Amino acid sequence: MRSPGRNLNLIAISLVLVLGAGCRGFFVNPTLSSIAVGPQNQTISNSGTLQMSATGTYSDGSTKDLSGKVSWSSSTTSCATIGASGLVKPVSSVVGICSTTISASFGTVSPATTTVTVSGGTPTQITLSASTTTPAPNSTVTFKALATFPGSSTPQDITASVTWINSDTTNLTLTNGSGTGTISANAAAGMAINVTASFTGVNSNTVTLTVQ
Repeated sequence: MRSPGRNLNLIAISLVLVLGAGCRGFFVNPTLSSIAVGPQNQTISNSGTLQMSATGTYSDGSTKDLSGKVSWSSSTTSCATIGASGLVKPVSSVVGICSTTISASFGTVSPATTTVTVSGGTPTQITLSASTTTPAPNSTVTFKALATFPGSSTPQDITASVTWINSDTTNLTLTNGSGTGTISANAAAGMAINVTASFTGVNSNTVTLTVQ
């Protein structure tokens, strides 16, 4: 015959097991919400490499390095390829510049992307031009940067890859990756704004805008 004390112990153990099993139903593993890749919008030479990383954000707000688990791809393999670890390798025969979209995908989550530009070397010359050098207030100006690279006599449009050097960021808004600038509505007539395009340490000629 079991003692009352032992029966109570068995009941208590049973309750713990039942409650424990029930509680586990309230805990749900976090799910992957989004992926971010970096570094973003890089320019590298055809003799270099670039290590990409992928970070996953989960439903509980936590993050995790997924660089070695995502599926990497390059949209233009004639420009650069990317390996399973996220290492970008440019094609050594690239002359001038080319661009490729690097993607990281995992399951059903929307892929994360960035653009990698490959340069075939240092430009020997960059020529900058503008759609107008006498813009009016509250108007737009379109810039174009053409570069000549070693091994090619044909200038290539590198407008989307240059870094803008702008003498007046208050009265002229220029964004890297775009060749369109906006003149402020408050820009005074006669005001001069100097713009230069820079790529891999080489500067273009300076274009001077005079507000009318």
